[in-house]
Amino acid sequence: MEMLNIDSLKAIIDDAQSIVLTVHVNPDGDAIGSMLGMYEALLQQGKNVQMVVDSPVPHKFSFLKYADRVQPPEALQSLEQPDILLVLDASTFERIGKVGEVCKAPIYNIDHHISNTKFAAGLYLVPEFAATGEIVAHLCEQWHWPITPSMADALYLGIATDCGFFKFSNTTEHTLRMAALCVQCGARPQVVSEHVELTSMNRLAIMRKALANVEFPHDGRVGIIALDEELMALAGDDTDGYVDLVRNVEGVDVAVLLKAVGPKTTRVSLRSKATDVNQIAGHFGGGGHIRAAGCTIQLPLEAAKAELLKELP
Repeated sequence: MEMLNIDSLKAIIDDAQSIVLTVHVNPDGDAIGSMLGMYEALLQQGKNVQMVVDSPVPHKFSFLKYADRVQPPEALQSLEQPDILLVLDASTFERIGKVGEVCKAPIYNIDHHISNTKFAAGLYLVPEFAATGEIVAHLCEQWHWPITPSMADALYLGIATDCGFFKFSNTTEHTLRMAALCVQCGARPQVVSEHVELTSMNRLAIMRKALANVEFPHDGRVGIIALDEELMALAGDDTDGYVDLVRNVEGVDVAVLLKAVGPKTTRVSLRSKATDVNQIAGHFGGGGHIRAAGCTIQLPLEAAKAELLKELP
């Protein structure tokens, strides 16, 4: 594994003619935004580029240009192997799902997660940046690659969603500057926020049921919101924002979202104001950032909650 700098990363991209882009499963705004931004940038450089992801693009991101070009892993079976597989916003090989099994090209990784396992042949890691979208915007600026209005929308989406629309502690001067660069290049903050925050009556009904069982253990320092299998069947992958329902409660340091994705599998999202939740997620084989992390516990929801509480302060 080689730690790449900005020059060695550009040399690898320059040398590659065919590139497959991918991101982590269950992609969020940063994954989709950074991928679409990089996709259009590479098209402008004359590259043969494909986007392949082992999960559908969430509907709320479908307003972005080229979102309809994202293909499932099966599409790779009918394509020639690319020169490189460029992985964005994923910190482990497992996080890219079936794409890693199907695509045998050398893997290069652009990421901002401090928990990155250095799984790629080459890694460009900037953990001080709030989002991979921030990295891509920075690369375009440094390499003098034009940022079109559609790229700007995508990269702004990535930046804004991964720092809580500039509310989280990972928001820095550079984060704001890259967001401003996107706006200067044509990003539409109001359009992005309207699509990201758009909700439905069904989602509100699910939230109401989930809030009926919110818990505040550890003297109120921890807030837990849980979606059992019944609620997950209704919610699907649309669970963004649920953890913030308890994160913003006065006195809560660590907010937890538990999702029963199977009879013996619970997916966990952690957010905090002071505690290092990356370390807690790491105990269960996960990771992320100091203030935002996640993991999967191979236990039923209630048992997973019990084990998690043992690790929480």
